[in-house]
Amino acid sequence: MYRLMESSVIPVHQHLASDYIHPYKDAGGRPARCRVRIYLPDDMHDAPVVICSEPPNNPGGSITNSAEVIAAGVIKVNELPPSLAWIEHWPEESTRGGEETFELVVFSSYEVTERRPYLCEKRA
Repeated sequence: MYRLMESSVIPVHQHLASDYIHPYKDAGGRPARCRVRIYLPDDMHDAPVVICSEPPNNPGGSITNSAEVIAAGVIKVNELPPSLAWIEHWPEESTRGGEETFELVVFSSYEVTERRPYLCEKRA
């Protein structure tokens, strides 16, 4: 990782802190999942980086359509600061013959709101 500073590039050292499958509910209330990798900086003044990947067998809505919900859940569960870099990753096997992509996503907020149970859904 690198950051720009006064016309120079300075390496930013980060380490993989977590790599897991994150469950979430899409806009229709269907269960879905994505792969989440969290990279924490060695310098506390740098921001963490989260890479959220769309698995080829995701049963619910895409990570693009649920990005805000996923980000809020990842931040809450992993006790991350809201000032982080969020990267949406679509591996080649998830693009139906397209190319692998990485996109930087910028959010205006990371608010998690409680919703009512969906139809016959029960609270845990």
